Amino acid sequence: PPHADSPPLNVLLGPTRAAILRASATGSTTTEAARRAGVTPTTASHHTAVLRDAGLITSHRHANTVLHTLTPLGAALLRTGTGDR
Repeated sequence: PPHADSPPLNVLLGPTRAAILRASATGSTTTEAARRAGVTPTTASHHTAVLRDAGLITSHRHANTVLHTLTPLGAALLRTGTGDR
């Protein structure tokens, strides 16, 4: 397989979305998620929208920031997507 050495979650979601999903495990703002994923906040915002639409994270606005956290489905995916194959 082309991604034989990649973690399964990275293969499923792509490395950027997987990093943003992992960042949401402890709660993160869009800027924090962007920093952890190594992308711009605009790019992170796009990825958080996709993850939110898939039911993997929820987003709540607090003043001028948005906090992203895992849904139960997102948490389950993280638990199963980080183990050995």
